[in-house]
Amino acid sequence: MSKHHFVIENKSRVNGNIHTSYSWDSHGNIHKSGLNNCGITVIEEQDALLKFHQLIQAWIDLFSHATDPIVLTGSYGFDGEEQKGCYEKLLYNKVELINELHKLANMAKYAEVNGKCIVHFGI
Repeated sequence: MSKHHFVIENKSRVNGNIHTSYSWDSHGNIHKSGLNNCGITVIEEQDALLKFHQLIQAWIDLFSHATDPIVLTGSYGFDGEEQKGCYEKLLYNKVELINELHKLANMAKYAEVNGKCIVHFGI
């Protein structure tokens, strides 16, 4: 299963490198902002970090009401021989998922308060 990776970084270390200011999606489209599956996304504006923190907190609240394990819908794919399509089912341990989301929420808050940014490395 693919996993997203996030780090806290000094803004001055990413502003000079244009490749960290843009990201691309699986179709090759370039984006200036947004959290994309492929490429690097930098979340640096204070209001964006605040919104990102609030979004993660909302996910924590939502998933705290879910059953264990948490089952999410993944990518759409095709069966090799029959060419039947279906969505993959992603299973997550509820406690582990919520703990990871808490870590991410704390990163966002730290970056916002300390004038840092978050760098997302896609999957």
